[in-house]
Amino acid sequence: MKIAICLNKVQPRDGTSHFATQLGQMLMAAGHEITLVAGMRSQPHELAHLPRGMAYMHTRPGRWDSKARDLANIGRLFQRAGFDVVFVCLGVPPRHLADFLHRLPDATAIVPIVGTDRLFAYDPLVNSAAAWNVAVAESPRLMDEIHARVPGKAVRLLTTGVPHPTDKELATRLPHGKPLRLLFVGRLAGRKNVLMLPAILVCCRRRGVEVTLTVCGHGPDHEPLVEACRAAGVAHLVDFPDVPEQTGLYETYRQHHVLLLTSSYGEGLGLVLLEAQANGCVPVASRLQGVFDFAIDAGETGLLAEIKNADNFAEQIATLTTPDRWQKLSRAGVARTRNLFTYVAMSRDYVSLLADLERGDHALPRPRSTLARPPLRWTAQLPPPVLERYVRLLPRLQPAVPPDPDPE
Repeated sequence: MKIAICLNKVQPRDGTSHFATQLGQMLMAAGHEITLVAGMRSQPHELAHLPRGMAYMHTRPGRWDSKARDLANIGRLFQRAGFDVVFVCLGVPPRHLADFLHRLPDATAIVPIVGTDRLFAYDPLVNSAAAWNVAVAESPRLMDEIHARVPGKAVRLLTTGVPHPTDKELATRLPHGKPLRLLFVGRLAGRKNVLMLPAILVCCRRRGVEVTLTVCGHGPDHEPLVEACRAAGVAHLVDFPDVPEQTGLYETYRQHHVLLLTSSYGEGLGLVLLEAQANGCVPVASRLQGVFDFAIDAGETGLLAEIKNADNFAEQIATLTTPDRWQKLSRAGVARTRNLFTYVAMSRDYVSLLADLERGDHALPRPRSTLARPPLRWTAQLPPPVLERYVRLLPRLQPAVPPDPDPE
């Protein structure tokens, strides 16, 4: 089959890009023709890691292409390509998603893949519900949420796999000892709540727990986090190395005892949780659905803390100072990920879905070409430079609002 995997942008060290590339590689191995379709143009160095034989194209518009013209160009591109199946990764959705899905050919099966528990993934899914065939959820929590938001639509829970180190590689795992080496992996921004990391270190020290912290990530909260570490007096305990590639990241997991996940929402599954457990690094994570009901077997492979509660995080970390306790969770995490979250199972699940689609399962009740397209506002006809100028001038064009009459 001729398959497209759509995402916002192909870039190294990005979870959605890694997932899309790995999925494409699996489906190529199963004999399918794969093209990555990015909404934003990627640079040559960002594409250097793509597997041989995997095609790439982007749909970035020209400077003077209005939204209406951009959508028409995207529609023509997909019409010419003639994909049998289009997977759409909803980590950060490609632009105009709800609009352009309505423009894909009737013969193309559309499969959104939902990997994040956030409105910017759900909203376009709901708005384009009549145009897609079946959705994929990465956790039971996401599947339930999609069912609730789009009742009656087909949703499949498919395995998400992670690479697994060999027994020889696991033997290099850092043994339990002092200090406990803590690790954070992820984007340094917003919902990740990285600014509470210094408070966690302070609470650990108050409890007499010796710890250090390594932060692997980039984002707008980097400098504020560095400053927060200084202000809390724990800067000497924190290291900010360059974010390693996949192989280096796995070695990093094995050189740390505990992975911290401090997010307050939005984690649909949490790939870093699976990767850490696969390498024997025990997660201590926020009590989020999707995390504690699937990615972690709470109390067996990892521990949970109350959201945004630094002292409760420290309390959970303190329980891991006992070598036997840490070793038990570490080994259980390795065993569980090897059993449930493998590339073999992931490939099997997606190949099975493709076979169902080829057989005609999940066909739309009405051809996509007969559906009413989402209406476009008149501003969709304006080229971006003109639209930007209009937005800047809009406040001046608004009629002045008379002041409230004096109540006295």
